[in-house]
Order: sequence, then structure tokens, then C-alpha cells
Amino acid sequence: MSLLQPKSIAVIGASAVKTKVGGQIMTRLSRFSGKVYPVNPQHKRLYGQRCYPSIISIPTPVDQAIIAIPAPLVPAAVADCIHKAVQSIVIISSGFSEAGAVGSQREEEIKAMIKPTRTKILGPNCFGYANPSLNLDLTFAKTTPPQGNIALISQSGAIGSYLFDWAQTEHLGFSKFISLGNRLGVGENDLLKILAQDKLTKVIALYLESFKNPSEFLAIASRVNRIKPIIVIFGGRSSVGRQAAQSHTAALSPPTALVDTLIKQSGSLQANSLEELTNLLEIFSLEPPLHDNDLAIVTNAGGPGILAADTAAAVKLDVSRPVDVFGDALARDFSAAFNQVIKDKVKDAFLIILSPQTMTQLEATCTAIVKQFSLVKKPIIVSLLGGEITAPAKEILRRQQIATIDFPQSAVRYLSRLYQYWHQHRHFYLYPRRFPVCRKKLISLPYGLLTWRQKVKLTKLFNLNLVKTCFAQENNLSAIINDLGYPLVLKSDPSELIHRTGNKAIYLNLNSFSAVKQRFKQLKQKLSLVLAQPQIGDGQEIFLGISREGNFPPLLTFGSGGIYAEVYRDIKQIFLPVNPSILTKLVKQTKIGQILSGYRGLPKINLQPLIKIVLNLQKLVLAYPSITKIDINPVIIRQNQAVIVDIKITVSTLTA
Repeated sequence: MSLLQPKSIAVIGASAVKTKVGGQIMTRLSRFSGKVYPVNPQHKRLYGQRCYPSIISIPTPVDQAIIAIPAPLVPAAVADCIHKAVQSIVIISSGFSEAGAVGSQREEEIKAMIKPTRTKILGPNCFGYANPSLNLDLTFAKTTPPQGNIALISQSGAIGSYLFDWAQTEHLGFSKFISLGNRLGVGENDLLKILAQDKLTKVIALYLESFKNPSEFLAIASRVNRIKPIIVIFGGRSSVGRQAAQSHTAALSPPTALVDTLIKQSGSLQANSLEELTNLLEIFSLEPPLHDNDLAIVTNAGGPGILAADTAAAVKLDVSRPVDVFGDALARDFSAAFNQVIKDKVKDAFLIILSPQTMTQLEATCTAIVKQFSLVKKPIIVSLLGGEITAPAKEILRRQQIATIDFPQSAVRYLSRLYQYWHQHRHFYLYPRRFPVCRKKLISLPYGLLTWRQKVKLTKLFNLNLVKTCFAQENNLSAIINDLGYPLVLKSDPSELIHRTGNKAIYLNLNSFSAVKQRFKQLKQKLSLVLAQPQIGDGQEIFLGISREGNFPPLLTFGSGGIYAEVYRDIKQIFLPVNPSILTKLVKQTKIGQILSGYRGLPKINLQPLIKIVLNLQKLVLAYPSITKIDINPVIIRQNQAVIVDIKITVSTLTA
């Protein structure tokens, strides 16, 4: 029995007071066709039916229990539900981990009770859920969610409540709504698997403030996005927002870069505001797939048409020339233009810009749009420029399920995102790529920043091409020069002094014995160990970084290296593991990658030695879960060769 499709429900905390949550839920359940059992020891009857003192006293099986009682009483109620063999429990009550240590203890107590059972728990501290196709609304929002094809998973009940009202205005609706609460049991990943198979769901929206299991999200969402689009809006991106999210749902939000990379790599679309979320939901709910990029624009306003065409060019939509019917166009003039663009079978999407001018027949023109495009199975958006004067015309379009976006440039951008999704969705790669188990005999690693000697052992073990390095002493400088040649580099071990340039702990272009000896003495005054390396004069400098944070997979950062790496910020990021094909695509997305690939006649560099380093680095970090950070700056890549010049490796006290 699905969590979202119970045939019988017990409301623990049912109330005769309709302003209380238990009273509101009972009122909402009056439309539910299944069996409802009120549970409250203070009443014999409620809402015209028998009221039970506990769920155990109900004489027949119960599929689902809704708990809306004070938090201290919830663990005992959950124990009764388990004894009753209830299949799913929805805990509306707050006062758990979001409220501090005592609440966290309550959650742990419930988690321990549920662990050996197959009972599913939604919540606690949640807004309930709704399945409009079953007339099932277990929320306490003012507006009952209308039925439609949008599925919404949310860590905020208020976001759901707002979207219910928005959907009614827009004549849109929901296939499912689920409030996550503290995610003691059921989380977004469980629900994505259910919604992927739900025939009533066309598009999935998520409001999240944290990821319950980022690796699992990446694996599941990358598969779901091949079937239907996922749109994510993430709260808690600023430091203030993260603190608010922690008190809201008891989960500290992750840093922005991790969130953005996770959403993008999963193939999901990201909305950065509620306005963007609602517009994307409207487009993906109403419009058919858009696989090609030829856009037709019909307008009675030259300026907005030109702006729309400019935006189309910027977002890679192909507009030959907007069809301008001019400001005095009547409904029949628009109809003639519509006939013209519809006959052009090459066009893949349509944008109609309608500006309310003296001659404009708003309602008649919108009626013509409905009539003429009713059989056109291609995306169409109408931009009605204006305020209240356009409201009746807009209502005509909304009632006929035609998307309306106020501003033409925004409409073009949303069409572009529709195109980008449907053009690429079959090519979203599935995470994780299969990765061979490490068969090497691993060496033990101490905690903290590894020394150069330790890194030499580790890089040899994983076939990482580290530049030849000697440990300089006063009595071996001549031997080092003979071995490495000029020019020479002297520098600190990163484990002893990280920021070399600012601390004058690195000297380059040493071309004589006297220069080497002088710089060695200067370094030796502040360092216990001085490293000597041959200076590699040519080639491109690359930055590679791998970091672990929280329960996220290892994050690879690739980009331009050298002393200006932080200034240029020419980077791309991806979660590991990945394969050579994906790595090659990632490299070519950066500016330095384009240069390496022979941009504008530059010599093309063989990327395979660099890819080999990254793949071996991936093997290293996956073999050692205790490694939390690796910085390589730079790797120098030349034709058919890539060599690591500098590497920092940090081992955490937290081991897997």
C-alpha cells in the first residue's frame, strides 16, 4: 500500500474544535472515499461517527495514522501504531529535532521503534500531504490543492500553501503534494522514485533546505530526469538563510557550490526565486516537449518584439524575423498572422506578444489564439503587456491551458529552458558510473596535512606523475643541480608552510650554484625541510581539487591554475565517480580546456595524460574516505605529458 494511497485513515488527535489541526484534518477528510477513524480518548463520537480512545481499540485494520497531538505523547502513539501494524504514519506534530536536544531525543526514540518494522513515517513537524485524485487533503492550508499534473515535495508548508493558491489562479493543479518535515523516515529520494512511476505526474517540483542523502539524490534524480523534469528551488543559500533553515527543519544547509553542482549534475532545473519556480512549473506543466529551437514571434509592438528576438539569439533560439502586425492590428490581423506562422512547419515554438493599444482587441485576439492553436501540438506562450486591463484576456488563455508570461524576454528564456531540457534529457548521464574496486595494498595515513615524503609514497602507489623532487641539504646542493639541472626551484613543503608566495617560501628561476646556495640558506632559516624541483618553463597550468564535505560525494574542481587561479575562477565542478568521457567534456567546458583543445588555431594538446591523472586521483580519493581535501596547483600539461608540480593532501580524523 503506497504512503499516498491509503484506503483507511486513523486521525490520532481528532478534535471537535475546527480551528485545531486535528479538527481541520477531520473536516478535510469528509471528501475522502475511504474509511476514517477519529481517535481521541476525550470523545465517544466525533463528526457523526464513533471516536476511539486509541488506535489499538479500532476493531479493523488501519492503513495509515495521522498524528496531531503534543510532541511528548507522540512516541507512545507511534508504538501503538506499530502494535496495530499500521503501514504508514504521518506525524504533523512539531517539537522534535527542530526544537533542540529534547526533541532530537524523541526523534531517536521513534527511529529506534520503526527500524525493525516496515512502517513508513512522514514527518515529524510536517504539513501533511495531498493526493487530489483521491480527494485526499491532509494539509491544513486555506486552499485545497486543485488536481493537475504537478507533483510538489517541500520542506516548507508555507511554500505549498502559496502554490495551492497560485495554481487555482492559473488553472493549474497538483498530482501530489508532500511536506517532508524533519524527514525522520520518508525523504525526497523515496518520493522521487514513487513520482517517477506516477502516471498523473508530468513535472516534479522540490523546495529543499538540505539534502537527506546527496549521493542518493544524484543517483535517483539523474534517472528520473530522463523520464520527467525535476525543478528544484533551494532555501538557505546565504549564511543567514542557513541558520534559519537549521531552526526550521533541523538540517544545516550545505554551501552553495555543492548545491548548484548537485542540481546541475542530476539534470534537474534550478529555480532561484518563487517567481521563476512558478513560471517554470507553468511552462513544463502546460507545454509539450520542445526538441528543436526554431521560434516564431508574432507581435503588435515592435520594441518588445525586438527585445524578445535579441534574447532568443542570446539563449540559442533561432528567430528569423518577428512577424509585426503593427499597433493598429485588430483580431483578424492577428488571425492572419497566426495562419502564416502555423503553416510554417519548420517552426517549433510560438511566442505571441500582445500590447494593449487603442485599436487592440484583447479578448477577441485571445479567443482567436485559443481557436487557431488548439490543434497545434507545439509550445505556445502569450505575453500580455499591461496590468489590470489585460486580466479578462489573460483569463481566457488560462482557462484553455495556454501559458502566459508577462514579459516577452522572460518568456523566451523559459522557452529556452524547455528546449534545453528536452533536447538534452536523454543524454543526462546516470550517476554513479561503475567504478572498479581498488585492489591495491593501501598504506596507512596519519591525520592532518601530509608531508612531502608521505605524498611521494601515495602518488607512486596511484601512478600520479609527480615532478621529480629532492630534499635539499647544504651538502647535496651540487648533486641536486647535476641531477635536476637549471633552472631550479626551491620551496617549502606545504605541510610546513602553505602560503609560499606571501611568506617568501619559494624561489624560481635559480640558474647558478651561488643563487641556489643563497636561497637555500634563506629558506633554511625558517624551514626544517627545503624541496628542490626542476622548473618546467612551458606548458599550461591546471588546477585540480577534490574535497569532501558532510555526506556529499567527493567534489572534483577543474580549472585554470597558477597564481591567478582564484582571480580567473575559470572552474567547473562535478561529483565523483565519473568516467573518461565525462571528464573530457568537463575539461572542454572551461576556458583553459578550450585553449588546450586548439582554440582559434592554437596548437591542440593531447588531453589524455591529464585525464589519466584525474582518473588516478579519483581512484586515490575513493580508496581513502579519510582524505577530505586534495589541492593540486599546478598540473603542467604539455604535448603528450602532464606533470604534478605541487600537491596538498589533508586527511581528516573522520574515517569511513
